Amino acid sequence: MALLDDRVRSLAETARWKDPRQERDGTYHFRLEDGLDITLFSPDDRQCILRAELAFLPEAAPEREELLRKVVRHQAGACRTRASIVALERPGESLLPDAAGVERLVLQSLLELEAPQARFDAAVRDFLNDLAWWQKVLEVAPSPGNGAASPFSFQGNFFGGVY
Repeated sequence: MALLDDRVRSLAETARWKDPRQERDGTYHFRLEDGLDITLFSPDDRQCILRAELAFLPEAAPEREELLRKVVRHQAGACRTRASIVALERPGESLLPDAAGVERLVLQSLLELEAPQARFDAAVRDFLNDLAWWQKVLEVAPSPGNGAASPFSFQGNFFGGVY
């Protein structure tokens, strides 16, 4: 996990985020402005998985089907320009050990830890852009305490620019 630790610490320093703290399960969590919450982890010390929760699936069939159709339509168009993918996570199928036992939509991306730091940082920036885009598409409300600002109106200094 030393390479992941180095990558994440350098990322946090470059982005001027608070110092990262690795959880017991080996994950790093970042809570950023406008409800952009991401998790980074490595299952094998070779690849890093970027993950963010998008939405819980409604139990009612009509709302559930409508949401899934919306995701499929947008994923088909977005796959040409975005590296991240939306996945359906069912109870017991999460990549994270302690994920709650409910169906949810998550955004995921995979990158090699051996990539240069600049490429790692760019991949995280692109993932955050994708996350903001998907939140807007799905009309996901910001996390409590983050206000109701648009996901595209970043105020902070993330990698020296706007996502």
